[in-house]
Amino acid sequence: MNSENLIRKGLVAEKERGGKQAWIVSYTVLSLLLIGCVAWALGGRYTLTEVKPHVFVWVPEEIHDYDGDPRFDVAGTAGFIIGQGGVIVIDTTNTPFHAREVRYEIRERTDLPIKYVIDTDSRGDHILGNEVFTDDRATIISTPVAAAAMHEYYLDLGKRMAAEGEPGMRMRQRMRGIHFTLPTEEINKDMTIGVGGEEVRLLLSLAGPTAGNIVVYLPASKVLFLGDLFENGYKPQTEGADIQRWVAYLRKVETWDVDVYVPGHGAPGDKKSLAAFIQVLERAGKTPPPQEKTSPNQAEPDF
Repeated sequence: MNSENLIRKGLVAEKERGGKQAWIVSYTVLSLLLIGCVAWALGGRYTLTEVKPHVFVWVPEEIHDYDGDPRFDVAGTAGFIIGQGGVIVIDTTNTPFHAREVRYEIRERTDLPIKYVIDTDSRGDHILGNEVFTDDRATIISTPVAAAAMHEYYLDLGKRMAAEGEPGMRMRQRMRGIHFTLPTEEINKDMTIGVGGEEVRLLLSLAGPTAGNIVVYLPASKVLFLGDLFENGYKPQTEGADIQRWVAYLRKVETWDVDVYVPGHGAPGDKKSLAAFIQVLERAGKTPPPQEKTSPNQAEPDF
């Protein structure tokens, strides 16, 4: 029964019964409506897709969160790989609350240890859920450049939370219950990790909107996690980026033996999706940047 029918039923009951009993019915109807809203909000507003056997991609709905850093109020796409000996997580979204959704989905499928977390870049929409995997004693991997950027971001968060007046109070409220967690291991060259049954290559890239990116390549599964080097259906964050280098890198990975390209935001894509994004980048490279600076996390549909 939908909410409209529930309300109608409550009003009819109130007219027929009257008095105290009517108030009880009305209160019950209101309670059911509120419970339904809470269940919908807490039930998980995301999709989880098994793009290849044992390779999963978590994609949130396009909503703005009221918890966490307002600069990164839209969660990034995340993923995980289940091997014979453990689990690898790729990005941890913009809050530990979303990261717990990812972890819940992992635990629904396996009790194997979560051995690695890969931070594909230093942006808050991919790393602010890192803390969720510390109890698993997972190794959190990043690059030295990205780790340094995360440290600067951590210091900036502290300043914003310590600010006087309403801005500081709001930041403290939004960041309540969030514990910034830095990487535990930094890599400065390509490397291969595995958890049994799947070779996972961590490839360093200087292209894209941030420096020190890690691209995660699964050659056997033909899956490539590109982080914010690829946005599927969203405008790229091009401010300060070398777009020519960025396009050249994507042109290179476009030729790889890959079926699924996983973006930093949006659903998994294919070669057609990647080609469309490259065209968006090329147009952005020919267009003068806007005068107004927008939030780096206000991703908008583009194609």
